[in-house]
Amino acid sequence: MKTMTQSKARISQIWLIILAILMAAPATTAADEPFQHIRIGDADGFGFISTNGLLRPDRSGNVQAADSNRNGRLEPGEFVPDLNGDGAVWYAGDDNFDNRSMPELIDREAKCLGCLAVGKNTRGANWTDLSLSTTAPAINWPDDNGPQIPNNATFVFDFTVKKDRIAEGSQIFFNLVYADYDVNPATIRVEFANGKVQNLALENTASFGFDGLIEARTAFFSFDDVFTPDADGNWKGFARVVFLAPFEPWTAFDFVEMSLVGLS
Repeated sequence: MKTMTQSKARISQIWLIILAILMAAPATTAADEPFQHIRIGDADGFGFISTNGLLRPDRSGNVQAADSNRNGRLEPGEFVPDLNGDGAVWYAGDDNFDNRSMPELIDREAKCLGCLAVGKNTRGANWTDLSLSTTAPAINWPDDNGPQIPNNATFVFDFTVKKDRIAEGSQIFFNLVYADYDVNPATIRVEFANGKVQNLALENTASFGFDGLIEARTAFFSFDDVFTPDADGNWKGFARVVFLAPFEPWTAFDFVEMSLVGLS
């Protein structure tokens, strides 16, 4: 008779096989149109399938919907929800969530409109739709040290665009949607294939006095930093983006992208 340990080991092996098959599947591309964006994660409001009944954190007792425009998606200017009703979103408040889809969980949620290919080095989706909280369960955590700080979310863009699908010299926008960053310091470090490094400041949501606030951050990348010509005459795009917040005990990301359009 098989022991419980043997059964669990067998289940784990089956899951590993399934994940290996899924990991072999290419990221989504659409090469027959002009380049628009490459996105890691998806724009789905931190993975909350329904916003009905989700309330924004507010210690004053002024209870309001987290989804203020009630369109079914949590967006910039709105709030990640106060899940336990204590008036706050924080690491000790039972506000943790893991809404990652299977593609996000196995780090394969990357889509590009106008790409010839999305490279195998593209990664970071497993950092999205997840509360990066020091009290979160250490299950399928994105980095080796688990939920303890620092949770330095890392996103790598590795992709190719046909030469005629993007105008050389185009302005490249870096877009990020995040929530509840309120513990200084935090910096976004961007490393390009040409060796250049760009550091981006991240706005602290505490300055607005709104706990759990969702914000959009847009920055600008030089075309020549992002793209270099490859051997076939196409444009090879690369950037490694690291969120450096050594003391932040609770924050979350919806998606990151490089695009020809900024977030308003």
